[in-house]
Amino acid sequence: MQRQRRRTPQSNLRLLLVCAAIIFGAAAGQVSRPADAASGFANPPMLSSHDGRLHIDLTAAPATYTIDGHQVQGMLYNGAYVPPVWRLRPGDSLTVTLHNRLGEPTNLHFLGLNVSPLGDGDNVFLHIQTGSDLTYKITIPEKHIGLFWFHPHMHGDVDRQIIGGMSGGIIIEGSDHLYPFLRNLTERVILFKHHPIGRPDYQEVVTVNGAVAPTIPIRPGEAQFWMMGNIGADRFLRVKIEGMAFYLIGRDGYFVPRPIRMDELILGPGQRASAIVVGANPGSYTFESVPFRFDNRQPPRPGVNLGTVVSQGPPAQAPATEKQVLGLRVSSPLYVDALRASPIANRRTFTFSASPDKSKFFINDKVFDEKRTDVTVRLGDTEEWTIVNQDSQYHDFHIHQTGFLVTEVNGVTTQFDGLRDTFSVPPAENGRPGVARLIVPFTNPQIVGRFVFHCHVVKHEDKGMMQTIEVRR
Repeated sequence: MQRQRRRTPQSNLRLLLVCAAIIFGAAAGQVSRPADAASGFANPPMLSSHDGRLHIDLTAAPATYTIDGHQVQGMLYNGAYVPPVWRLRPGDSLTVTLHNRLGEPTNLHFLGLNVSPLGDGDNVFLHIQTGSDLTYKITIPEKHIGLFWFHPHMHGDVDRQIIGGMSGGIIIEGSDHLYPFLRNLTERVILFKHHPIGRPDYQEVVTVNGAVAPTIPIRPGEAQFWMMGNIGADRFLRVKIEGMAFYLIGRDGYFVPRPIRMDELILGPGQRASAIVVGANPGSYTFESVPFRFDNRQPPRPGVNLGTVVSQGPPAQAPATEKQVLGLRVSSPLYVDALRASPIANRRTFTFSASPDKSKFFINDKVFDEKRTDVTVRLGDTEEWTIVNQDSQYHDFHIHQTGFLVTEVNGVTTQFDGLRDTFSVPPAENGRPGVARLIVPFTNPQIVGRFVFHCHVVKHEDKGMMQTIEVRR
């Protein structure tokens, strides 16, 4: 195990990012250098496909690294706490050879990709033993666009391996085809991770692309395209920029017909958001996650400073206005209207609950059993699922291989007009459970096979809150 010594966390982070990019670049094409390094903020390194292909050699191994001045024993991919983002286009081929040098089993999940769960695809039932290698082969769907991510999915060890550092981003290009306004905008890829660093009181360090509280520059009136992802294990984030709004255009790789102004965004574990941000008047603006009440029997978890957005420099030549941004429309039809009109073939209810001491978490009173198939669905069907949360804690519902449309939360029709693959179901309160109603399509022939749905607070998943589903022809 290599011990890294650093003068400062920031200088070491930049060195780590560049070295990781060089290592990955030898295996896979283009390397994108970090930007805005002087400000403390840098996009992750990028590895782009060439001629429709991207091959990644990924070694999972123990490592020692530094977060916020604290030395941490963890587990990393290719020695990088922030591995390069894999950047592909719809229709590209992705191959990933995972070399397991952890000293324990692991595997890989491509979160959000609606691809085959069989064989060497996005198959979370594969167990890669220590010292073994496995090559995954994925074809990116033609209409897949947005921010996704990869992480281990070894049941019982997911929380520990992700907190140890094993996660990274995937970008499927094409957002600017749906929203041409995005062309030529500065792109910010913002990946959040958290680490407790031995602290018992939820005062985790939350990093932005591995940095602690960086400064993100923007010019007054400048529109930027932000892709944000919570690629940590358990932490909920209520993200906001003091004095600026997010103009949301997509969630979890699914886009909405028109931007939605939001003063804050809830990003549960696994969730992503794509938004336009417009620089305010010159000044410094706090970028933070405000306090969030994860468990209604406990005080809110404290907020955390994510950084500072500094609006400075010459104003944009053609300043973006809120009216202009809210007037944007997606350039091609989305799937939402067709999904709303689809006949419902089946209705199911899934109740999420926990033991009193939180040592076990259940779906319909059962803990996960890999050998058991809990749900069988016919290819071509669209179903309505009701998720009932009887627990005092939020549960972050996530399903593999497909997205879903949230139509109702606690009896109130939702206003968000887009699909997603992860949703934070509110806890029970005053004796009433939290309830979310979803429309789930099983119409994509690529997803035939067996996969899972679960709570993406992965310590809940590890303790049983997961079930298997099989889509059959």
